[in-house]
Amino acid sequence: MIKVREVINKFPIISFIVLTFLVSHIANPIVVELIHIVFPGFTFSFPEAQLNERSLIAQYGPTIAALFLIIRLNGFRGLQSIIHFNRVTSATAGWLFVALALPLVMIVLSYLAAGVSFPALLTTLNDHWQVYVMIIAGFLISAGLAEEFGWRGFLLPRLLKTNSPLMATFIVFVVVSLWHFPALLAGWKTEPILPWTILSLAITIVHSWFFFRSGGNLVVVILFHASFDAQYSFYSRFIPGMNIANTPFHQGWAYILFYCLLALVIIVLTKGNLGSDCLAWNKRQKPPSHSTNHEFE
Repeated sequence: MIKVREVINKFPIISFIVLTFLVSHIANPIVVELIHIVFPGFTFSFPEAQLNERSLIAQYGPTIAALFLIIRLNGFRGLQSIIHFNRVTSATAGWLFVALALPLVMIVLSYLAAGVSFPALLTTLNDHWQVYVMIIAGFLISAGLAEEFGWRGFLLPRLLKTNSPLMATFIVFVVVSLWHFPALLAGWKTEPILPWTILSLAITIVHSWFFFRSGGNLVVVILFHASFDAQYSFYSRFIPGMNIANTPFHQGWAYILFYCLLALVIIVLTKGNLGSDCLAWNKRQKPPSHSTNHEFE
């Protein structure tokens, strides 16, 4: 009889993908219905951060799958390694600032391209900064922490063992897109599929760049993920689409274009390695298996 541990050891990537989809798309609706049966009327919702009781477990599919596999493969030593490796240090502090600020710069540029004045954007942020912080905090829970231990903490490092950084990133994009498609098709996420897919590819490249340049620190990509998701949610709440002239450019497509250009610049300047030469385990000929959370064998 084949043991689960043997299957996981032999097929860690397939195991992760299957478990992620099972948790998010099979287990989640069952658990939600059970909760509503045990606790009738229980509900909570923070729509600006896409946070509610019906989707919370689904959003944590990647992280639940990754942590489960790490424990099965390495025991709690693996979790201790994650905590140790992803500490915030002086070396990562600058990248945390960039991860927080870059999405704000990109959304502001897109609104400027659509004819919204900079003073209006600045006033909106100044008058509602508490809401801005709350939305980022909400997306830290519903997106950053929920997904990044899986996508960049488990899947990407595993793919790098047999693929180039660019190909590994593209595979992550395919998996992430397929994981999101049920929510897009069901209307739980309101974005049109084609623009969302184009932007998702560019963002996956930027995510990989942050991951590599920060030395594989998940705190940086978690913060970038939350900050990116928060921008459109925040500004669309206080600057409705009807108040945007969309001249000379459409705001939504300008936003996508800016991220596509950024992704292209990253690919060109890094010659396709997306900054992966900054990873600690790429700088050593034979890295010890206990040194990072990305080297579990």
